[in-house]
Amino acid sequence: MDNLENLSPAQISFIESYKELPDDFLWKVYGLGERGASKELIYTGWKLCNELPGKGDVFFGLDFGYTVPTSLVKCEHYDGSNYVQEVIYLSGITTPELIQRMKEAGVTTELIYCDAAEPDRIDELNKAGFNAKKAVKDVVAGIVKVKSYPLYLTTDSKNLISEMNGYKWATDNNGDILDDKPVKANDHATDAMRYAIMTHLNAPTLQYWAI
Repeated sequence: MDNLENLSPAQISFIESYKELPDDFLWKVYGLGERGASKELIYTGWKLCNELPGKGDVFFGLDFGYTVPTSLVKCEHYDGSNYVQEVIYLSGITTPELIQRMKEAGVTTELIYCDAAEPDRIDELNKAGFNAKKAVKDVVAGIVKVKSYPLYLTTDSKNLISEMNGYKWATDNNGDILDDKPVKANDHATDAMRYAIMTHLNAPTLQYWAI
């Protein structure tokens, strides 16, 4: 709102479209020039749905683990919104066991965006016939990308929902929010979701910056 003279009509229209999103993060940052992390909770405004639409573009996100859970989520981009369903959320699972469970879950030729820190495991998935790719891991840009679309989680995604309800920005010793640093705990399904949406739907259309 303080920079209208330097923006094209198309840019103004695009930014004003953020008013319609259920999460007010992007409108506050790009429209009103407020701090993006006015709330400790990172993801707000998402809704529940009974199932994925079954009509859109389907892709997966995968966060590897062993001591901590390995998490696979199924994403569907349909009619301008993202729908996400938890598929696998298990600790102590080896790569061969993961491959078997993915086959049992019906994963076939869809793109799977994986934690780029595990190239050997990505290679194993590809040798097993999956279409696994390294994900873009930029955390803040990925969060912005997820928040730039209406988001629906299926009601059977209990671990993902639990993580979403506790996924927060870190705070400093004074209790002030650090808006570039999420708390690194209980974020396996949320990371898998971010990998998938950020990488499949490309980087944010607008640059983000500290306000």
